[in-house]
Amino acid sequence: MKYIRLLLFFYLALLSISCDADSDLNQKFVDNLMNHFFPNNNNSGIISYKTGDFNGDGLQDIVVLFKPTKIPDKHTNIHILTPWNYNNSEVLHRSLVIFNNPGKTWEFNKTHVFLLLDKTGVLETPSFQLLISKFNSKTYNSHASYLPVKTKSDLIILPTESGIDTYIYWNKNTYQLFEPEEIP
Repeated sequence: MKYIRLLLFFYLALLSISCDADSDLNQKFVDNLMNHFFPNNNNSGIISYKTGDFNGDGLQDIVVLFKPTKIPDKHTNIHILTPWNYNNSEVLHRSLVIFNNPGKTWEFNKTHVFLLLDKTGVLETPSFQLLISKFNSKTYNSHASYLPVKTKSDLIILPTESGIDTYIYWNKNTYQLFEPEEIP
């Protein structure tokens, strides 16, 4: 019995080490994506990232919350959006970038990149977390019911300090921000 416990302990320790190595591999891949498409930014500014099928094509995509240092140079694969267009500020705050997977394997020259620039600071609240609602999850319908269109893609949820979630969703052509009306 003593040997079985010892063997189980080593197996669990080995499993936790291999899980850490997988997460490092994912972080390295995200770093490579960011450095490829945003070489003039300080990409140590990556705050967090999540994966999901954000455009409903059945392929895994990546959303990254990061702090850009400048607007990128023109690139055929980068679509620059400004969904938080409340003022004419030129100051860049935490923003999102969504990488749409082009096929069974990631090919950088075929990857579509959507940069959602924030010049208002809405993503910089101290309690902000980047959340995802998967299409097949139990909570998906309660989130998707607020959207103005039906969608079959995972949702990016952006909680606010007032407790009202906002959403980034795919509208069949591009990514849109949905902000429900505040109800007192």
